[in-house]
Amino acid sequence: MSVTNAQIYFNRLVIGEEAINLQLEQASCVEGQTADYLAESMHQSFTKKGQKAYCCFKDESATKQLLVDGTDQKSLANTLIDKIQQAIEVEAPPAETIMAVACYRYLASDFILITLLGVKDSVQLSDNISPERSKYLDVANIQLAIQLDMSELLNDIDSARGIAYIKGRVGRTVSDFMSDALEIEPRLNAKEATQKLIATVEDFISDEVEDKQASQTVREVTLEVMKNASDAGEFLEMQTLSDEIEEKTGIAGLYDKAAEEEDFNDTCPVYMSASKSLQKIFGQGGGMSISFNRKLLGEHVHFDKISKKLTFSKLPPNLLDALEKCED
Repeated sequence: MSVTNAQIYFNRLVIGEEAINLQLEQASCVEGQTADYLAESMHQSFTKKGQKAYCCFKDESATKQLLVDGTDQKSLANTLIDKIQQAIEVEAPPAETIMAVACYRYLASDFILITLLGVKDSVQLSDNISPERSKYLDVANIQLAIQLDMSELLNDIDSARGIAYIKGRVGRTVSDFMSDALEIEPRLNAKEATQKLIATVEDFISDEVEDKQASQTVREVTLEVMKNASDAGEFLEMQTLSDEIEEKTGIAGLYDKAAEEEDFNDTCPVYMSASKSLQKIFGQGGGMSISFNRKLLGEHVHFDKISKKLTFSKLPPNLLDALEKCED
């Protein structure tokens, strides 16, 4: 188990007609192996939500001051729960919602993960194999959460990568529930940063890579390094990507290429949905939507730059079947 020293503070949201209250005056606390197991599940669920954004505290943030003052863990957890409870609108959470603040160490870093968890009904077997109704926290479907990298923030309270959040339900973002309470503001746009990274890689391919196969390998290595970073919940290291590309292709210089940019940063948050262009060529408009794997260009898909025509020498079986069934 990678999580240690976990303490998780729980309180239930009680939804009234005009306000949301907390069931307990002070949150209940779970420690020991149960807390370590649950905190690891919460951490992994948060990490797998690849579409994250990064923010920092506003200058006037009271939460920021609590961290600077070294407020004890229990008081901090209860304060965070109170602040978020006061900021949530009555119609926002589902009927039964548990507020959880997990304080834990993951590998060599300390974190605080603040989240709203749903509760689901289930059936479990007792020792005598008798089915019994039970309830469980829906950790796998974590939807609203903010993670504070305490090791990063204690080193630099204004770090651009110290606070990460995931989006919530459709039509809701973390700003609807938590940003006002914690007084945070966007700092790093992971989608834009990923798009810029891919543009840098494509410029590098255009300038330094002549062989089609090598170009494809550069894109595949980039995608692999991005996915590894995303799966681990870490930022992509430009030097690592450059080294991997050089090792796999023998082509050096990506890091130097990236460093030429005016706003260069040697680390990059990863937004995997923005990586589609590394694998596919796609576009839509005029009633058409076309997408195909980059590997097919020049093999089964041919583009004439002069006539601006795209020719397919092989079609997907289901598309071919649909075309053959069409009436003239």
